Amino acid sequence: MKKLLTLVFFVLTSFTYADTREPFLEGIKGVVKLNFSDGSIYEGQVEECLMNGKQITCFNGLGIYAFQTGYRYEGEFKDNKPNGQGVFTSPDGQHYQGGFKDGKLNGKGIMNYPDGRRYEGEYKDNKRDGYGIMTLQDGGMFEDGSRYEGEFKNDEPNGQGVFTSPDGQHYQGGFKDGKLNGKGIMNYPDGRSYEGEYKDNKRDGYGIMTYQDGGFYQEGSRYEGEWKNDKRNGQGVMTYLDDGRRLEGEFKEGAFIGG
Repeated sequence: MKKLLTLVFFVLTSFTYADTREPFLEGIKGVVKLNFSDGSIYEGQVEECLMNGKQITCFNGLGIYAFQTGYRYEGEFKDNKPNGQGVFTSPDGQHYQGGFKDGKLNGKGIMNYPDGRRYEGEYKDNKRDGYGIMTLQDGGMFEDGSRYEGEFKNDEPNGQGVFTSPDGQHYQGGFKDGKLNGKGIMNYPDGRSYEGEYKDNKRDGYGIMTYQDGGFYQEGSRYEGEWKNDKRNGQGVMTYLDDGRRLEGEFKEGAFIGG
């Protein structure tokens, strides 16, 4: 979005009143066409304004700014900057529709990214900030269709939120800088359930894990106690459903080492 902030620095080379062919400007009065030294073009409404002590022609009202490089903004302008509602597109397929303030993304909007991600929610100064929903389609760390809904700060999940993936994994709880942090509840695809504390995406602190995988542990087996780096570490109690055993004491790296 930085390109939108440089609109006022280009040198105007021609000014003409135009009969626009742009559907967005159809029926709009006072449309002019401005050509700039870098090859970019503005088509839309203008007004005379005072900037840096000089009277100049400013973008004010509805207009379209097209960069020679393929970037494009259409929407509301005020004092030479996008202000109000608008649409910004880039040559790589990125598409944003929503609020702008002083040339930056602000307020509610919808962003579609080239890698398939989609964000719908609040922005502040070009960053995701406030309540929003991100659908992930990158096929990298997350599966296609994974989804986060909740609070954002500085472009990352921060605060309370819900993360779900197509395989049935579901987490509800705290996030910090895009990672699981604080208290939360995780339900795993294999039936396990964890309720407790997280640190940087790992179980860390006090928590309760109920096992339902039917593998190494019987369904309903339960551990309650301390965790470190995703493993049982510290004081805790492990109860087995199959034979009623109860191990209470110290655990290290997931193994019971003594009462």
